[in-house]
Amino acid sequence: MAYYSLVASLPSLQIGDEPPVSVEQYIENCSQWITERETGILKAVLLNEPVAAPCPLCKAWHNLETQLRNAVARHRGQKLGVDFKEYIQPHEGFSGTVEVLVKDAFTRSDPLELEQELDRARWQLAEELIGEDTFGFSKVLAYGIQLKIVERWNSMDVSVGKGNIEAVITANTEKEEVAETE
Repeated sequence: MAYYSLVASLPSLQIGDEPPVSVEQYIENCSQWITERETGILKAVLLNEPVAAPCPLCKAWHNLETQLRNAVARHRGQKLGVDFKEYIQPHEGFSGTVEVLVKDAFTRSDPLELEQELDRARWQLAEELIGEDTFGFSKVLAYGIQLKIVERWNSMDVSVGKGNIEAVITANTEKEEVAETE
């Protein structure tokens, strides 16, 4: 089914911008126009809620996201000299695009730039889900995925991030001190 009015009313999104609505508000707004099953699909993909019946779009996105996470685990494991195999999750299909996007992201030396590149990869993969269905439900879902990315980046706080890093460093330092005294 085509959702011309809904899709045409969606404001443009960019990583770093203020999200026009929250993901939850987006789902609620869309539920007025889309079917109950499609609302369930949005909740499954965007809020990680279980979906009653398997759906091709859910499966496609899950497989792409799983392959992306697996590629990230491989690259990080190789970089750190850690066995990454226990972190690899099964998925169906294979996308060469995912592998290239993750490989390109890992050329970044700054962790922030790396994370931005990974989310740009997710953004691109969401766009590719649309295919030729530019006014259909796949566009509604892809926009929701992109909104979730925008919301994630907008919620990041420098002071909270510094506090988290200091907590990790302190915890690791305490572990080393305990190990040295034993």
